[in-house]
Amino acid sequence: MSLRRPFPAAGASPDVAGGIPPELLVRALEATSEISLITDAAQNILHASRSFSAITGYSEAEVLGSNCRILQGAGTAPEAAGAIRDALARGEQFRGEILNYRKDGSPFWNALAITPLRDEHGQVTHFVGVQRDINARVALHEQLRFQTTHDQLTGLPNRAALDGHLAKVLDPDGGSRPAVAVGLIDLDRFKEVNNALGHEAGDIILKSWAARMQARLQPAEFLARMGGDEFVLVVAGAAGGDAAALGSVLQRLGRSMAEPFDVSGELISLTMSAGLACSPRDGIEMRTLLRAADAALNVAKARGGGTQGWWQLAGDSADAGVAVGSAATVEPPGGTPAEADPSGDSVAFYRERLFEGGLEMFMQPTVDLDAGGVYLFESLARLRLGDGSVVPPAAFLPHLSTAETARLFRAGLEQVLASLAAWDGLGLSAKVSVNIAPSTLLDPDCPPFVEEALRRHAVAPERLVLELLESETADWDLLRGPLNRLVTLGVGLAMDDLGAGYSSLKRLSMLPFTAVKIDRDLLTGLRTSPLETLSLIATLVQIGRDFDLTVVAEGLEDLGATEAVAVLGARYGQGYHLARPMPAAEVPGWTADFEPQEYHRRVRTALGALAFHWKFLRLGSPHPHAVGDCPFTGYLESRGGRQENVHRWHAQQHRADSSSGASRMIVDWLVREIRRGA
Repeated sequence: MSLRRPFPAAGASPDVAGGIPPELLVRALEATSEISLITDAAQNILHASRSFSAITGYSEAEVLGSNCRILQGAGTAPEAAGAIRDALARGEQFRGEILNYRKDGSPFWNALAITPLRDEHGQVTHFVGVQRDINARVALHEQLRFQTTHDQLTGLPNRAALDGHLAKVLDPDGGSRPAVAVGLIDLDRFKEVNNALGHEAGDIILKSWAARMQARLQPAEFLARMGGDEFVLVVAGAAGGDAAALGSVLQRLGRSMAEPFDVSGELISLTMSAGLACSPRDGIEMRTLLRAADAALNVAKARGGGTQGWWQLAGDSADAGVAVGSAATVEPPGGTPAEADPSGDSVAFYRERLFEGGLEMFMQPTVDLDAGGVYLFESLARLRLGDGSVVPPAAFLPHLSTAETARLFRAGLEQVLASLAAWDGLGLSAKVSVNIAPSTLLDPDCPPFVEEALRRHAVAPERLVLELLESETADWDLLRGPLNRLVTLGVGLAMDDLGAGYSSLKRLSMLPFTAVKIDRDLLTGLRTSPLETLSLIATLVQIGRDFDLTVVAEGLEDLGATEAVAVLGARYGQGYHLARPMPAAEVPGWTADFEPQEYHRRVRTALGALAFHWKFLRLGSPHPHAVGDCPFTGYLESRGGRQENVHRWHAQQHRADSSSGASRMIVDWLVREIRRGA
């Protein structure tokens, strides 16, 4: 490309107005629609666009006059850097991919295109560089691979993965390979609990049970989800053909039901039943084995599950098995077990009480994981009964009509705004979020009501965020108008459960969101499938960055999960580890006692350490810090004990020629540590 007139002298001002004439900008835009950098012939930066700053974290003022090599680091391949250097020296265009580093030291794969610009004499005077962060593409590829072989709810292998595993372990000839036991597992009375408390409660139980089972599995044992509450267990090796050894395995796995499941404060005890068939004794094909296991399962369930024994071997007498647990019960916050299936009278009572003074909006803080402060408080509906006990939303929300849901939103918003005004009087200025259903937004009176409520309580619109709930039947095109009106008013809009639901990414591109919340269900796989789950989280964080949205990670139940999402770049977090929901009157006192922490600067858990190491491993990059300053070193030293091998593997990660084998050994060690603590 040539230019009609020469450029200013080398000493000219490097800013857009003085050092870069309009003609250059016009021609640069003709060369590409995504300008990131413009340099002089010596590759010193004259202009950096917003896209460059968004990708790298460097402001334009920080890089003006510097060489683009400031983005390179220990993991940048010398061959790639050399190819760029040679192409520019020849005055040729370069296109390729290179590993660069952001200002904070985190790596990113960069799709790079550099175009030379020439004057009328054919001399190169400037270069235009276009950069695009392709980490999301890499992570999406990994996400898609994971989704094809794993159940999205529990993180367990799915039917496709089971087929592949059985093809490897089953002996088609019936003799040359070790024996294999194939079992069908069913959670007793699960459907009753699911119907009583709702599918959300059922999902919590399934995910918790899967995590407990995964933590107890040995290398020769494989667990997959078939659907619903039905699972397949495969035990290969010695235990697969020895009844006593198999019984030992099943007793160990049976302890997964020893403790009740905590569902929003309610304790639910369940039992499970299993039927098992052994190959080659009961068959050598998967279909035959599953049929025999299903027949044995029916025997175990007919016996009463955990009351007498929870498993049955195909062809054995019906007295095999070990009892674990008891019949399904639902324990309310007061502590007295109640019937799992509430009567219609109870639902009617809850509905009546809700709108006659029983509604109470609890508050759960969302914490800034970077700076350590409180970002906002999410308001959550609770039902306060006359005796002071609190009923969780799963007991009443699913039973509300569309009109009652809208009525609940209005009553809840009034409470929340009144609480904000009361906090202001105590010197506490805060933001709050309120959940809203799409059906409520479609009411033409909804935006005017929100505006009037804000005015009546003297609360600035910028202090309110509305969280749009997922809905299978919502018409998102119709929602655009009322949402635009609210955003124009100044109210924030958050999309709940990014990464789940019916059309998350489509809605994200269609509607004027200002924030996204990563679906809490994704975090449940951190201990059972940590690498895959970290990849998913990093992808969603990057999507939020690309859309210039505030990113909140929900479901942070422990320090490990909190560290992991912070290390991966999620700015804000919410969950029981940070704070439980509390009555609005308790917020000022809690805030006064709150001690901020910066979760991204140090790692104290195996999950945090894995997230830190993984973000370099997946891009083939060494750790950028000096060994003594590396957060991973601090984690190892905090553990004490004898970790010589891990220290040696880690030291290799700080060399440009870091060993991928040593890096993988660190991953394997950390995954074992995570599962041991699950």
